[in-house]
Amino acid sequence: MRTNDLKQTWKPTPRHKLMAMVHIAAQHLNIMHGSAEYRTWLQTMTGKQSCKDLTDAQLQNVVDLLRQQGCLERKATGSASNRPTRKQWQKMEILARRLNFGNAMTPQFAAFVKRITKLESPRFLTKQSISNVIIGLENWLEYKKVKNDNCGMNKHAPKIPLNVR
Repeated sequence: MRTNDLKQTWKPTPRHKLMAMVHIAAQHLNIMHGSAEYRTWLQTMTGKQSCKDLTDAQLQNVVDLLRQQGCLERKATGSASNRPTRKQWQKMEILARRLNFGNAMTPQFAAFVKRITKLESPRFLTKQSISNVIIGLENWLEYKKVKNDNCGMNKHAPKIPLNVR
């Protein structure tokens, strides 16, 4: 018999998720899972030294308590001080649309961002790097505007028709 025939797919149950949340809360408190400190911490909260010994209701109560204490709050992603502001993202999106990139996550726009900032994707932009991208987009729009206003004529070197030369 082949081993592939014996494979069973394991799916996390609500109980496993609750136990994982207790372990995550311990990590947030800098308590190593399985250590004596962890077992003491769990013993003081629940009266048991292991999550496996808790019933589903007790696990849910522990998770609720940990949420109230703030140990299971999700971190707001992208809120670091160097992340672009909402106005910067909006301005970049508007300029990208004006230049027919569609939105700011297309491969063409990612290539533009890489050329300007050396970053692989627009999602890695910082406040400074998005400013450089915005300046690049504004300069490109200005170039297109000047080019269209002059009908392709360079204002510094007027074109001489070929039959006059």
